[in-house]
This record gives sequence, C-alpha cells and structure tokens, in this order.
Amino acid sequence: MSRFIFPSYLALLFCLPFPFAGVIPWGWAFFAGLSCGLLLAQFYLNSQASVRSGGARFSGVQSSGASSRDFMGIPAFSYPVLLPLCFVAVFIGLQWNIGRISAYVISMYSFQSTHIGIPILGSTPLDPTTDINGSVLLSYISSMDRHDLYLSFLQTVGLCSFFVLTLLLLTTRSRITAAIWVVILAGGFQAVYGSLMVMSGLELGFFSKKISYLGKATGTFVNRNHLAGYLEIALALGIGFLLASSTRYYGDWQQRLRQFIEMLLSPKVIMRLILAIMVIGLVMTRSRMGNSAFFASLMIAGGLALLLMKNKSRSTTILLSSLLIIDIAIVGMFFGVEKVAERLQGSSTEKESRDEVSRDTFNMWLDNPILGTGAGSYKYAYPGYKSDDVKATALYDLSLIHI
Repeated sequence: MSRFIFPSYLALLFCLPFPFAGVIPWGWAFFAGLSCGLLLAQFYLNSQASVRSGGARFSGVQSSGASSRDFMGIPAFSYPVLLPLCFVAVFIGLQWNIGRISAYVISMYSFQSTHIGIPILGSTPLDPTTDINGSVLLSYISSMDRHDLYLSFLQTVGLCSFFVLTLLLLTTRSRITAAIWVVILAGGFQAVYGSLMVMSGLELGFFSKKISYLGKATGTFVNRNHLAGYLEIALALGIGFLLASSTRYYGDWQQRLRQFIEMLLSPKVIMRLILAIMVIGLVMTRSRMGNSAFFASLMIAGGLALLLMKNKSRSTTILLSSLLIIDIAIVGMFFGVEKVAERLQGSSTEKESRDEVSRDTFNMWLDNPILGTGAGSYKYAYPGYKSDDVKATALYDLSLIHI
C-alpha cells in the first residue's frame, strides 16, 4: 500500500486542473474523495508503523526525526496553519447540517400549518433565518444556499486533506523533487494545450468547446486568470529549483567543457525549455495582473539576486539573465505581450468596477464581521450591498461564467 499512495498523490497533483479546475461539482467530489481516501490510507500505515515500533513514534516518546508533539506523523510545526483550517471545515459542516435541519423544520411547520390548520410554533410564519424560538442564531451559522454550502464543504475537506497528505508524504528530498517536477510538467501541459487551442482555432477547454475567453489561452481552466495564476506557481517552483541546483564550473577548459556537456544532457535543460513554454502560455492568457505580477517579480527578485547574492556562480547569473532577456524580450515580442500592454494601458478606475466591488464587500463585512454570511453565499449576499455603479455581474457571481 505504501508504494501505491505516493504515486497516486503525484497523479492527483498533476490532475488537479482537470476538469475545469473543479468548477463542476463532480470534480470537487472526486478530488475530495480521493484526497480523503489517500489520507486515511496513510494514517492507517502510520498507525501500523506505530504498533510495530511499540508506540514510540506517536505515544510521546521521541524517536529519530519525530517530535514528541507529532500526531499520526503530522509535524507539529504545521499546527498553527492546520488547526484553523480544520476548524473552518468543521464550521462549514456545522453550517451545512444546520441548514438541512432548518429546512426540515420549516417544511414540517408549513405542512402542519397548511394541512392541519394549527400553527404549532406561533401565529407568525417561520423565518428561515431564525430558529423555532425566533432567535437569530441560524442567521449567524447557516448559509443562504445549501448546494453551494455543500460544494464549499467538499472544497474545504478536500484541500485540508490534500494539505495534510502533502505534509505526510513530502518528507525526503527525492519526493519533494518529484512533486516539483509533476507541478512543472502539469504547468507545461496546460501552457501547450491552451496555446495550441488558441493558435489552431479549436478553442477547446476541457475537451469541450469554449464559450467565453475566445482567443485567450485558458488550458483546462474556465478563467484565463486562473491559468495565469497556476503558471505563476509552476514558474516560481521551476526557477527556484534551477537556482538551487545550478552547476558550478571548475578546473581547466577540458573539465569545464565536460561539465557543460553534462549540463546540456541533464534534465535541467528540459526544465528550462518547459519554463519558456509556460512563459508563452502566460503571455497568451492576456491576463493583465498575471503577466504584470510575474514579470515585475522576476525583474525585481532577479535584479536583487544578482546584486545581493554572495558567491553566486556564473550559471546562476546566466540563468537569471536569460529569464529576464529571453523570456521577457524575445518570447513576449513573438507571442503578443503588446496586447497585454494595451489592456493595461486601457485600464482605469472609470472603466473598471473591481474597486467598487471591493468597497461594497467591505461594507458587507462590517455587517458580518465574525462569521460572515455563510460559505458559498457571496453571490446571494452581495446584491443587497451592490452599488449602482457596479455593472458587471460576473465580478461577483462566477456561476455566470460559462464552461
């Protein structure tokens, strides 16, 4: 079983953007179910290992590489992040169940009032946002839509399970390297697929015809900005990996030539080519903030690295310089960076409504500062706060973006 879990984890990591990055409900159900299944299998293996070792690892007796505060192999340093995430998952599950109970109570009340003629809970209709005693409890812990709440619960459980699974599995350098390669290969596939769909005119999303974002690379995502964000993550991992494994040349010219040839035949050259392909895909998304964030961070971080890094090798300098010159100047010129620049120049506060949406959302938060309006209820709660100057409905209701 142990030899099956990690390859399954890598396969799941590669397939996370499919289909449509989980926008359709069964995608999240599949992801959450597989993540929870792999996590339970890993917990079972850890418990069996604890029994075979006499409980030394998890009973509070510290063993090699394990802290006495670790639980089931989960490192203690992750608790400040993991525990709030688990609390959120439990709270959303509570919202979901209370929503089901409140809907059942309301239906029973309506049935008895209609068919029996006796309102058993008072003379006034029952408000879905109050409990049977007329309190406002459910308005704080229930959500407006049980289906969206169910999807939010699946997403939270799936992501928490995947996070814990990552902590349990990525414990060695070789496994971390394998996970980085999987993300980079997935990003390369998304960039190639999205770019080919645009250049060939097929305009397919997840192997089905796209309705929105025609002429822009989206990969298997629905939104081009989502693809741009994914490519930024993969590019950051790839650049960091190449910098961490840069080649240092030493010896006479024959040794240096041999080292250079070995570098050309190493997987690092393949990774460098994949990074260039991902930059092409990023440019072809025409995402303003995606491209701006990547190129700005690359120029700032690359420039600071060249200035401040001590004992930097020549290969590090060549890598950063090639990223700055080749990717920005050459790749950008041939694959339409000027269109991204035109979109940036055409952006203004008069034409955009995103800042107004943020303003209205802040007012909504002021009215619900602690528990919010319920998971998945933003598109239902926001129209009550929407100003007249917000015209684009898709800015707050992503369900209107067609798959």
